[in-house]
Amino acid sequence: MPAASESSLIRLGGLAIIVGMVIHVVLNVVLKEFPPEGATSSELQEYLAREAGSWATIHGFRYLAFTCIVLFAAALFVRTCRTGVTRETGWGVVGLLGAAVFVTNGIVTNGVEILAFLNTAPVSQSPDLFWLLFRLTRVLFTAEVVTWSILILGFSVAGWRSATLPRWLSALGVLQVVAGMTAGVFIASALSGDEVAIPLEVASISGLLWFLSAGVYLLARGDAV
Repeated sequence: MPAASESSLIRLGGLAIIVGMVIHVVLNVVLKEFPPEGATSSELQEYLAREAGSWATIHGFRYLAFTCIVLFAAALFVRTCRTGVTRETGWGVVGLLGAAVFVTNGIVTNGVEILAFLNTAPVSQSPDLFWLLFRLTRVLFTAEVVTWSILILGFSVAGWRSATLPRWLSALGVLQVVAGMTAGVFIASALSGDEVAIPLEVASISGLLWFLSAGVYLLARGDAV
């Protein structure tokens, strides 16, 4: 069994990603309301004024979710690179790099959405500018799912080779990586308005399942050798 401090970090990371996913679901399913398609300048002004409070809450709580990702990545690094007989530090570093890119992309996306949805004076008077920024957030979301793939690839391979994660979890990670990289190839279609649909949906769903499953595993059994 790892040292007490490492064991605590592993369990904290598992709890953190579960909390982060709850935040993600609440923000994006419960609180978020998308603007009506083809809204006029006056309709945009009405929408932005009505949703300003919700969007401020959403963008504020996202920073807490980013903190959860950092804790989760640290826990996975300890779990996959320090508790097994085989040390897989290289793949663990890939996972950490993926987490860093993931959080950086999330902060950039948050900034673009703050400009589009909270800085209402410029964009509400220019529907073309608003929809350009709105489509850009779709591209950044696709990029976010691709960055999941880097994190998931690193820790899935490290967990497989060191036998510190269940094989089925690593296999699920491989599915997400393939779908995520495929979505990345067609990322430009998100800006043009075309659907990236199937690979992006598969990458999103499998990624969320992977995060949830890894979180539960770290919380329940993550310090077992």
